[in-house]
Amino acid sequence: MVRVAPQKIKVIEAGRGAGKTTVMADEVSDVVHDMPRSTNFMQGVTFQQMLTLTLGSFVDSMATLGYILGLHYFIGRRPPAKWKWAEAYQPPLNYDKAIYFYNGTVYLLFSQDVASRGPNTASGVADEFALLDPTKFQSEAVATLRLKPSVFGKCRRYLSQTYCTSIPRTQKGKFIYTYEEDSRKNPEKVLFLRASSHINKANLPDQWFENQKRILSKYDYNIEIENIRPRALKGGFYPLYSEGKHTYTAYNNDYLSGLLDNGDGYDKDKFSNMDCRQDADWYPDAPLDISLDYGKFNCVVTGQETMNMCRFLSAMSVESPKLTKDLVEEWCTYYRFHTEKVVYYWYDQTAQGKDGRSPKCYSEIVTDTLIANGWEVVPRYYGKAPDHVDKYNFWAIAMRNDHPILPHFSWNKHNCKYLLESISNAGAKEGTNGIEKIKTDERNDKLDQRFTTHFSDACDMLAYFKYAHLLKETGIWMPTMMI
Repeated sequence: MVRVAPQKIKVIEAGRGAGKTTVMADEVSDVVHDMPRSTNFMQGVTFQQMLTLTLGSFVDSMATLGYILGLHYFIGRRPPAKWKWAEAYQPPLNYDKAIYFYNGTVYLLFSQDVASRGPNTASGVADEFALLDPTKFQSEAVATLRLKPSVFGKCRRYLSQTYCTSIPRTQKGKFIYTYEEDSRKNPEKVLFLRASSHINKANLPDQWFENQKRILSKYDYNIEIENIRPRALKGGFYPLYSEGKHTYTAYNNDYLSGLLDNGDGYDKDKFSNMDCRQDADWYPDAPLDISLDYGKFNCVVTGQETMNMCRFLSAMSVESPKLTKDLVEEWCTYYRFHTEKVVYYWYDQTAQGKDGRSPKCYSEIVTDTLIANGWEVVPRYYGKAPDHVDKYNFWAIAMRNDHPILPHFSWNKHNCKYLLESISNAGAKEGTNGIEKIKTDERNDKLDQRFTTHFSDACDMLAYFKYAHLLKETGIWMPTMMI
């Protein structure tokens, strides 16, 4: 349907495995044939996302159409000079962020953490459309669709735009629905297609839907598989949390470009096991803070305070049969290039428990593993966990980011993806002692625990134990305060 659609603008909102990457590959293939030597754009959220996710899937999808990387096209480099390929009418100054096809067609790799203004393009595609900043997208990507019609004006794909996405998980991402409204008002210009994962059932493995239903909550299954738009979750345990106010993007694109621009072009294997060198919010000479949640599902949240800023840098997890030790080993591998190997380990009485698979308690496992990997551990044990209402009230102050004693709190939106899901979806109820976090999904072993409250509990621990005493010492802390 997308391939034969006459509309210039096509937006596809579809479930997991529905074939969105195939749609992009089809569109690129059509543009290559329809507009040889044209310059076009491929938009992603970040340069890192393009390298680690989008391009790997794109290469695989292009292979199904017969295009072989290094033979029919190159990524991040020119072809050998002796091949004498044609060049685009308006070629880029260099090809370190471009795809170069055999007939001179070029796709420029745009990302919103790298300036994209300047070139003139004839068409564009975008992946993970709902994750884009709509204002930047219009000013930086859509604004480049200004290639004069003298060469390609009569071509079918001239000024075409094809954007693929899952259902938005944030308010900001709902800008995609303006295209749905436009498709009703101007159906000859805009196509908006919606599909569940079932539309591609013939190409998905046996038992795939059953497995997804087993590991996802009904809420997430409806969104990710059935493509059913969720109702807004009002209030919740973190009512002041705002994606726009509290999250940021910070990748070290110079480092990523170095992996790409080494003369060999794009190799997806280089981007399969990334480490902290890809992060631009990480200060290698400052201590790190960690807190964990333990059990069948183990997760660790990493923070760092610098210049009155408390940034949550990453959130990692492992599931059974992997153990707490496996998680800490993975954390050590990711942060192995940290120069000042000092880590503050924040934990409460839950870390004194055991899971029966080791004679050591969780806190001993964490500490011993860190030390074995060369880290100096500064333990911060606080005994009994704080009441839910105290954590709720703490965040009611802390997330305002305007208190003179507290730092400014923010989260890396890409490295803390599941932590932010945990915060966004954490419900609240009135309990015996006040507001309580709803944690029933943690007891359902069939659910994907990354989406439940484990991550937010670990984040609570780090922030509350490190900073709540500052409020109490000023005399403004009121345990029964509500907002």
